[in-house]
Amino acid sequence: MSEVLLQTRSRSAIGVMPAGPAPEDRCRSQRILCVDENELVQAGLRSILTDEPWVASCLVAPSAETAWHVAQRHRPQLVLVSSSLGGRSGLELCRMFKEHMSHVRVVLMSGEGRMSASMALQHGAVASLSKHMPRAAIAAALRRVAEGARVFPVDARPPAVRLSPRELDILQHVASGLSNPEVAASLNLSRHTVKQHTSAVYRKLGVRNRAQAASRAQQLGLLV
Repeated sequence: MSEVLLQTRSRSAIGVMPAGPAPEDRCRSQRILCVDENELVQAGLRSILTDEPWVASCLVAPSAETAWHVAQRHRPQLVLVSSSLGGRSGLELCRMFKEHMSHVRVVLMSGEGRMSASMALQHGAVASLSKHMPRAAIAAALRRVAEGARVFPVDARPPAVRLSPRELDILQHVASGLSNPEVAASLNLSRHTVKQHTSAVYRKLGVRNRAQAASRAQQLGLLV
């Protein structure tokens, strides 16, 4: 398996602070892991974090599986996880950190609307941020997390999504991993009808594939 590992310049030892630190130096030096399947997002986060004096190193990974291996090798203190990862939900990765590396502070990042605070906390995250936040706001929020704070938007409720009863049926089956032909057989519908409803569900949820639809539906509390 190919591991993606990009590291910033090294600084003082992790967890060591000089005597009598100035107020702006309260944050201990941190190793950070950014997990997102999009290379541009990875590069953007690294660009933001590289210039932060409290960041010792910045690692990136394109998938949950790679992220887990990188974390086991390099022991980051702070992990940024995309709420929707190809093949495995970001929420599942959060739960893995919560259960097996509980010292790690996990931040969920969403590009498809806001993540509710209750949902993020339930899966072990201490913050939820939008990828569309200004650069300075992301840097400030992550520093607060590194200092021990929990950071959530004041209005953390996701926008309402209205699905018809049939679209909800389709969504439940799609999220369970069924293919369009299997959904059609289960609901006694034509494949064309299932495809139309699936496209409508993707459009309303603002997603592009089954994995993203399942993750977004989970965020919104649409899954039974």
